[in-house]
Amino acid sequence: MAGLNSLRLRSRQSQASSSRTFLFARLHWVSLFLVVAATAWPVAAQTNSSSTKPYASLDREAVSYRGPGRAAARDVLGGVVTIGIILPLQGRREPEGRALLVAAQLALEEEDAAGLLPDGPRLVLAARDEAGRWGQASSEIVQLIEQDHALALITSADGNIAHQAEQIANKTGIPILTLSSDATTTQINIPWLFRLGPSDADQSRAFAEHIYRKNGFQRVLQIVEMGHDGRIGSVEFENAARQLQAPLPDRVDFASSESELEAVATQVQARNPEAIVLWTDALFAAKLLALIRGVAPSVPVYVCRKAAQFAIEGGGETSGVTPVPEKRSDAGVWMVVARSSVQEAARREFAERFRHRIGTPPGIAAVQAYDAVRLVAAALHRAGPNLARLRDHLASGMRFQGASGTISFDAAGNRAGDVALVRMSSLTGTTSVF
Repeated sequence: MAGLNSLRLRSRQSQASSSRTFLFARLHWVSLFLVVAATAWPVAAQTNSSSTKPYASLDREAVSYRGPGRAAARDVLGGVVTIGIILPLQGRREPEGRALLVAAQLALEEEDAAGLLPDGPRLVLAARDEAGRWGQASSEIVQLIEQDHALALITSADGNIAHQAEQIANKTGIPILTLSSDATTTQINIPWLFRLGPSDADQSRAFAEHIYRKNGFQRVLQIVEMGHDGRIGSVEFENAARQLQAPLPDRVDFASSESELEAVATQVQARNPEAIVLWTDALFAAKLLALIRGVAPSVPVYVCRKAAQFAIEGGGETSGVTPVPEKRSDAGVWMVVARSSVQEAARREFAERFRHRIGTPPGIAAVQAYDAVRLVAAALHRAGPNLARLRDHLASGMRFQGASGTISFDAAGNRAGDVALVRMSSLTGTTSVF
């Protein structure tokens, strides 16, 4: 990996190179306050958008990005073109980061076996760690662009990291593909950010429809991990409940600490909910589910994408998904997937390679990371090694057939298409699709 991170691309014009150096010197200062800005702003933006109707709206379809840099003189030269990926590679979320890295490496190996990019460069991967001291993620994102010369970035499911990358992209225009479901990342039409899965808003609407309308539940409990993603997701679900004129859910917050999980289970038992919605990360979700089943074995649990990222979609993202039946739900674990066609042979081939490499089947996040690398590679084959043209191609409505289904983006960078609710036996497997 150190060898990959040390690879550099050369610019055609020394003037452009000088400008780039000055730009990234400024970015080092920008990175010092990005964590605070990325954490605080989205919550305010989401709250305001839910309570106040804007005096005007912008037609995203009528807006196009016309920034500079598309000329051939701005193409990168050299033997490599780099994709950057920012992951949790230490601490409690290390299993998530390692799974995503393996998936990205498998995609890179597949692209390498298929041949070089047009005009001869080879595609390489540069990975950096988002975990660690305060502010490390934004500094590492800057290094992916400045030192590793990445032409595109891939971020994990952490919405806070996605916002830090978005702030840096505001200075550079680098395309970002994110696994984060935070809807605020694409709410204001950032022209270089693309989300690979359903947003928190998409998930909340599907959850609320099933909980309140399909099942008629009234007593709903949200369990929220305090932090950026938990706050955003819980607000989206409250908004979805208001849209249906349903009773607002009750809520239990907990800090990112395993010592509080037993207390959360006690709260579940005391409040006796008819349905539970989890806005947590995957490791907490698995432990919470085990505790919930001990005190509320018959209560359906709805989990966000971040909580379900180790789950296996064994056919969930298919064009044949049918609506959820009009009946009360039995106990089960539910999640939201994109409704799109899947080439099962391609999915199985990737799953077999992943299992051989890491010993476990790939979850939904690993499949998305694999698709993200292949999607960027496909766009590079069309656009060439040029940052602005690469962004243009990703935003052009291109349709890419990946292991997670058909991927294309709308004008705001959201993954296009409908979503569907699937029922799982646990957080590690999908048993049936509704």
